[in-house]
Amino acid sequence: MSHDYLSETPLLDYQNPAIKALIAQRGWAALSEGDSIGAAYDFVRNEVLFGYNSEDALPASKVLAEVVLLFRTGLRLG
Repeated sequence: MSHDYLSETPLLDYQNPAIKALIAQRGWAALSEGDSIGAAYDFVRNEVLFGYNSEDALPASKVLAEVVLLFRTGLRLG
């Protein structure tokens, strides 16, 4: 069976150091597969603003960088 669906893509760049740091910081690697999926889903749902970005084709690492910038500046959208 092919596992191509698990491959990194230009938009889902999960090998990026910032994404790896987020996974480590949140402790997701220590969770079960289901719990880590749920935790990542909750993070995106609750902490990544939908529709604020300038374009749809941003890699995950760039979206994360913008989320961190918004958090550090205290800017809240929505």
